[in-house]
Formats: sequence, C-alpha cells, structure tokens
Amino acid sequence: MAFSDLDDFLLRASDRLDPIHGERHLPEGGDLDFVEAEAISYIRPAAVLIPVIPRVSGPTALLTKRPDTMAAHPGQVAFPGGKVDAVDADEVAAALREAEEEVGVIPSQVDLVGRSASYVTGTAFRITPVIGVLPSDFQAKPDPTEVAEVFEAPLDFLFNQANHQTGEAVWKGRRRRFTEMPWQGFRIWGVTAGIIRDLHKTLYDVED
Repeated sequence: MAFSDLDDFLLRASDRLDPIHGERHLPEGGDLDFVEAEAISYIRPAAVLIPVIPRVSGPTALLTKRPDTMAAHPGQVAFPGGKVDAVDADEVAAALREAEEEVGVIPSQVDLVGRSASYVTGTAFRITPVIGVLPSDFQAKPDPTEVAEVFEAPLDFLFNQANHQTGEAVWKGRRRRFTEMPWQGFRIWGVTAGIIRDLHKTLYDVED
C-alpha cells in the first residue's frame, strides 16, 4: 500500500508506531551487522524529527542538506537531528532541540505523533525517528553552519514504494544494498532513505 492522505497517515502512525513516551515495541532496523565488534558495546543514542507540514497543496516532510564542509556526512540529505546530549531528557527532547537549532522549529508548536523503529547506523548510532506535525504556515530558518539547504518532499512521493530505488555499493569491504529516492535534484539515500523505507513498511506493509 501507499500514502493516500494525511488523516490516514496520522491514524496509521497513532495505531502502529511506538508512543512518544513509554516502552518501545517496534523491532530495531538499520545496519547493526556493519558496526565494528568493538563499537557494539557503546552505540550512541541519537534522534531525528520527521517534520510533517500540512501544506495546502498536500502534506510534505521537511529535509535538510548538510554543508559540504562538515566533517561527518558532508552534503548528505537528512532529517533535522543529532546525538542525544546530557541536556536532553530523552530522544524526543533531542530531536526537538536539534530541529530548533537547525531549522527554527518551535518545540511547543510541534504536534508529536509517535516514534518509529530505531535505526542503528554503521557508524554506531542508534537513531530514534520522531514524527511530528508542524504548523501549516511553517517557514524554516536554517542555521548556515549546520544546514546548506532546506527542502520539502511530498508524503505521497516518499511513502510510495514505487519511488524507492535500490542501489549497491561496497562499504567496509562488503557489498551492501541501500535505498534511495531522488527528488528534484536531491539524493535522499542511506540512513535517511532507510528510515523512510522502514516507516513505510510499519505503516503500510501490514494487513488492515
């Protein structure tokens, strides 16, 4: 199945995702098998906000493109987010803080919906994706030190499996497959595309 409308998306999210607070139940995804053995014991918690914006033309998700000058993952497309710091009460707080710092999201104006399955990266981060709805008139205020560009992609594009392409690459000496979904000159791939793919499976690849 694929995205139909925002009301259906939010209903599925409320029913099938983990709640904003409390125990986690969704199975973990990602690239745990690519994490170095010595790093498994200290996988670091991180979080991203998947910001949904109910635009008049149709709901979108806000994404960012990292500056080419950044030491980690330069030029890659990502959701606002980062590692959980000591000041954060939990992963949800970290996602909101990072979204405020990166693109000007006001945490009190985010309607939190749920947490998607955590995603372990090959670089030893355990990312918790947090789905939240922003005001329909939201205008991003990107921090140029952290964000090179901000763009929006329609939910009916991101959550349609027909747009999920599969690629292959050699990483850490091993061949691996990855998901990518090019959108208007932006390459959504890697961890970000994996998070979208896994969220699609949770919401739409189950019997109604």
